[in-house]
Amino acid sequence: MLKASKMGSVMLGAMALIMLGVVQTGLASIIAQDDANNGSYGTLPNHAWAGVNGGVGYNLWTPLSDTGGGGTYMEGVTVNNRQVDPNYSFALYAGGGSYDISRPLTSSVTAGEFNILTRFDLAGAGPNLVNLRVGNNTASFSGGELLSFGLVNGNQLTYTDGSGLTVLPSGEARGDIWDWDVIFDAAAGTYSATVNNVGGGYSGSFSGNLEASGTTVGSFAVINSSTGGSQNLIFDNPTFSTVPEPATLAMLGGLSVLLTVRRRKA
Repeated sequence: MLKASKMGSVMLGAMALIMLGVVQTGLASIIAQDDANNGSYGTLPNHAWAGVNGGVGYNLWTPLSDTGGGGTYMEGVTVNNRQVDPNYSFALYAGGGSYDISRPLTSSVTAGEFNILTRFDLAGAGPNLVNLRVGNNTASFSGGELLSFGLVNGNQLTYTDGSGLTVLPSGEARGDIWDWDVIFDAAAGTYSATVNNVGGGYSGSFSGNLEASGTTVGSFAVINSSTGGSQNLIFDNPTFSTVPEPATLAMLGGLSVLLTVRRRKA
C-alpha cells in the first residue's frame, strides 16, 4: 500500500494533469492570422497582395470605395527596409489621395483579442489608422467602426472610441514600430487596450466603451491619408484570438496554491 504522503503526491499529480487539461482548453486560440511573409503571397515582395487571400480565418482583402488614390505595396529588405517584422510587411501608400482597405473575418467574433504591428512613416495629416468594425462595410473606412487607433492630424498616437477622440502622451510616434493589443467584448460594448513601442520608450493602456454595442466584430481596416511621396503606413501580423475564461485562470491559480502548500508540508 502507498504511504499517506505518497498517496497525497499521487492525488496531487492526478489533479495537476486534470487541471492542465482544463486550462489548455481555456487558453487563447487563434481565430484568424496573416503575415506578409506567408507563402500564399508568392514571390516577395508582392505589391499586389490585396488580390491574395493569405493566412487563415480571413476572407479576401477589400479595397474600400471611399479611397482617393494610392495603393498597396510590400515593405521590406529589398524595398525601403522599413518592415515591422523580419523580411516583409504589408503597406499602403497614399499618393495623390488617401487609400484604405478592409479585411473581413470568415466568421464574426463577439469577444476576443486583436493584435497588430504598425509603423507610421508619414507626415501625420489626416486619419492614419487601424480600426475594428461591425461587419465589412465597403463604402467607407468608418462604416461600422467600433474602435480606431493610430495618428490623426499630428505626430502623437490617438484612439477613438465611444467617448470620442483621445490623444495619448506618446510623444513623437512617427517612424517607430508599435505593438497594439485590444481585448474586446462587442456584445457588452467594452474594450481594454495596450500599445508598446517595440524599440523601447512609451508604453500605454486605455479602455472604455466601443462606438457601438450589442454587435460583433466582422473585420479590421487600415487607412493612410497622408498624401504625397514617401507617405507610407506599414503593418503586419493582424491576429484575432480568443481570451481565456476567468474561471479557468482562477482554477489555475488555485492549483498553484495547493501544490505550493503540499511542497511546504513535504
